[in-house]
Amino acid sequence: MKTRNKIIAALVSTLAFSSIANAEERPWYFHFSVNQADLDTVETLSNEEIAGVSRTIGFDNDDATGFGATIGRTILTQGNGNKLSVELNYTNSDHDVEELRFQGNPFLASEGAAAGSAEVEGILARVKYEFNVGKFKPYLGLGIGQSDLEVDIIYGGSIGSVPGTQPPFAQGSDSATALELRAGFEYRVTDIVGLFAEYTTTDVDDVEFSRTGGGPGGLATTTQSGDFEVDSINFGINFHF
Repeated sequence: MKTRNKIIAALVSTLAFSSIANAEERPWYFHFSVNQADLDTVETLSNEEIAGVSRTIGFDNDDATGFGATIGRTILTQGNGNKLSVELNYTNSDHDVEELRFQGNPFLASEGAAAGSAEVEGILARVKYEFNVGKFKPYLGLGIGQSDLEVDIIYGGSIGSVPGTQPPFAQGSDSATALELRAGFEYRVTDIVGLFAEYTTTDVDDVEFSRTGGGPGGLATTTQSGDFEVDSINFGINFHF
């Protein structure tokens, strides 16, 4: 009887230990997040001159709520519990234009002189290094991939018309290489579920779109090129499996 009880106790202990070990060895995870994203654009320069003048155009956007989704896998667990993971991430945010500047002259949405949006989509390959501090898991990450900026803006005399039918307006989309830095932490509620918060900053260089409007030499379409940056605070839920 005592021997049987010892065997049962040993089996129970083994199963309990196996469950804990398996819970700690969940290499895959998926998370969904909502973000508050700030899109900053630099003043852009035309790639060509019309009548000896390079058109310049820039715009400011509101902070927008977007979303993201990530699939990841832990590829290395150190003896201290720190982990190295690789991820594939998708993000999207759609920003209303607050101000457009043409040749330095402002057109404000609040005054009915500008309207439209700038949408940002990104797909990034990431590396994440996570520190094991109990249930709190702070981490740092790097990402590289592709980001797409889609511009659809009307301003000045085109306000009230269908976008793209009456100048002046700016339209177009382009993709470019994106570089991301991020820092955050996850709180593991259970072995399967975690809550996280993080900050990311993403730089994207040399995107292009078109501007159609008047100026020296009359109506013309020019190609605008420049850089932009997206700073984002993200909150979400992580599922480990």
